[in-house]
Amino acid sequence: PFKKGKAYVAATSYKFGDYTPYLYKTEDYGKTWELITSGITENYYTRAIRSDKKRDGLLYAGTEWGMFISFDDGKSWNKFQLNLPVTSIRDIAVKENDLIVATHGRSFWMIDDLTPLHQLNDNSKSDKFILFKPDLSYRLAQSGGWRKPNTLLVGENHPNGVIINYFIKDYNEVDFVKIEILDKDGSLIRSFTNNKSKLMSSQSKPVLSNTNDIDYALSSSDIKSISPKSGGNKLIWDMRYPGFISFDGMIFYSSPNTGPKVVPGKYDVRMTYNDNEITKEFNIVKDPRVNNTPEDYEKQLDFLLKVRDEVTRANQTIIDIRNIKNDLDYLSEKVSDKPQIINLIKSFNEDLTKVENNIHMTKNQSRQDPLNYGIRINNRIAFLLADSQRGDYPPTKQSLEFFEDVKKELNAEISSFKRILNTYTAEINNMIEDNSVKFISF
Repeated sequence: PFKKGKAYVAATSYKFGDYTPYLYKTEDYGKTWELITSGITENYYTRAIRSDKKRDGLLYAGTEWGMFISFDDGKSWNKFQLNLPVTSIRDIAVKENDLIVATHGRSFWMIDDLTPLHQLNDNSKSDKFILFKPDLSYRLAQSGGWRKPNTLLVGENHPNGVIINYFIKDYNEVDFVKIEILDKDGSLIRSFTNNKSKLMSSQSKPVLSNTNDIDYALSSSDIKSISPKSGGNKLIWDMRYPGFISFDGMIFYSSPNTGPKVVPGKYDVRMTYNDNEITKEFNIVKDPRVNNTPEDYEKQLDFLLKVRDEVTRANQTIIDIRNIKNDLDYLSEKVSDKPQIINLIKSFNEDLTKVENNIHMTKNQSRQDPLNYGIRINNRIAFLLADSQRGDYPPTKQSLEFFEDVKKELNAEISSFKRILNTYTAEINNMIEDNSVKFISF
C-alpha cells in the first residue's frame, strides 16, 4: 500500500518434499523478485504474507508452524508467536488497526491494537520504558451480557475503553509506576499505580471528599492498582471519571458506582517510571452512529458530575456521622460513672441517627432489602446518576427538576447535622473538661 509496483508472494513446495520457506518481494511490477526469508526457521514453509497498512516495511508472515514479523521490509524476520498455539497459519488479514490470522483447526486469532508495533524504532531496544501513543478510541455504549458466554464458541469483544500499552525493560518490585489520565487543561481524571501508599503520600493536594477540588479528591482517593511486569503491559481505561465515595456496608438499589464518561476530545496519558515521565496525547471520538453534538456531551457530563458529587456529599455525611458515633461509644466507656454525660451522649447519638436514617436506609443489608425497606436520599441521587448515563443525551427536564428537589432535601439534612454538631459538641467538651475525664490511662 505504500509504493506502486511493490508486491509480496508466499509460496510452498511441501507437496514435493520441500519444506523450505519461500517469501518473495518485487518492486518493479514483477519483473524481478527477491527472496526475503532471512530469520525464518529452515523447515517452516510459508503460507501467507501481508503488509501492515500504517507502517511501511512492517510485514507479517504465516508459516506451517506459527507467525513471524519483519520491521525492515523482509530483510530479517523474528518469531511473533505471543500466545498463539503452534499451528499452521493459513491466512492473514490486516483490518484497520487489527491483525487477524486464520489457523488450521485452532480457530481465528486477533490482535486488537497494532499501535505499539507502529511506534517501535531503533532506539526502543535501549529504552528503559516506553509509553505508546494510544490509538483512536470510540466512546460506545458497550456492555456485557447477563451470562458468561461459552468461550469455546464465542470470541471476546474489543476492550471497552482506551487501550494504553507500555513497556518496561527490567521491572523490579521496588520500582514506582504511575499512569495518569488528564484532560487538555492538565486536570487529573484518573490515576493508576503499583504503589498506592507512595502515591498518596506524595500528593500535594488534599484527597478528602470535603475539599473544594472534588474531581481531584475522587481521582486521588479512588486510585486503581496495576501490576506491571518486565516486557509489554496493557492497561484499559474505561473513559470514565471516578465514581462517588462509598462506605462500608453500603447497599444501593440498582445504582452501580460508575463514574461519568468523558466527552469526545483530546486527552493526555502520563506515565511515571521512578523519576522519569513520558506523556502522550490521544483522541476519543463519538459513536459514529449517533447524531449528538459536542454541546450534548458537555451538558450530560456537567450534569453527571454534579449528581455524582451530591452522592459523595451524602455518603461523606454518613461517614462523618459514623465516625462521630464511634467516638461517642469510646467516650461512653470513659464516663460510665457520670450519668449526666451519658444522657447527653445518648441524646447526641439519637439525633445523629435520625439524620443518618434520613440520608441512608440503614436497614438495607443485602441486595434484595431495598425492595422491602425502600431507599433514601443518597440512593435516590445515585439512581439518577445511573439512569442519566444510560445513553449519550443531555439531561431531561424531569431529571433536572428532580435533582434540584432531592438536593434541597440533602442540604436540609446536612444543615441539621451541622446544627446537631454545634449544639452538642461544645456542651460535651465542657462537661469532659469540668469532670477531668481521662481518655488515655495506664
